[in-house]
Amino acid sequence: MQQSGRFELIDELVHADYHDHTVGPGQGHDREGVRATMAAVRAAFSDLTVQILHCVGDGDLVATHKMFRARHTGPWFGVPPSGNQVEFRVMDLVRYREGQMAEHWAVADAVSLLRQTGALA
Repeated sequence: MQQSGRFELIDELVHADYHDHTVGPGQGHDREGVRATMAAVRAAFSDLTVQILHCVGDGDLVATHKMFRARHTGPWFGVPPSGNQVEFRVMDLVRYREGQMAEHWAVADAVSLLRQTGALA
């Protein structure tokens, strides 16, 4: 869903009572927040690929460690497009309910991403 930009899958894969515990500024905690975040990622980063490096599960929890790679071609949280090729790691923890994502926590390597876009020296 993240790599393909298939927004139509959100209603199928994300529970109606979804709650994101680690949203960024101006992002929603709910299913519409997922839609808005995906749209922002797709607008800021072209040629996006997502590689799952590790994936572990325990009961209703699934943790993934992913590498995002893309070209920074649109604004991202106020950082103008640099045109640079970027890569950054994200760790997600998702709780599933009724076969859908119900809760989400994330840690992203924002400092590395900002350095690659030229926003940090």
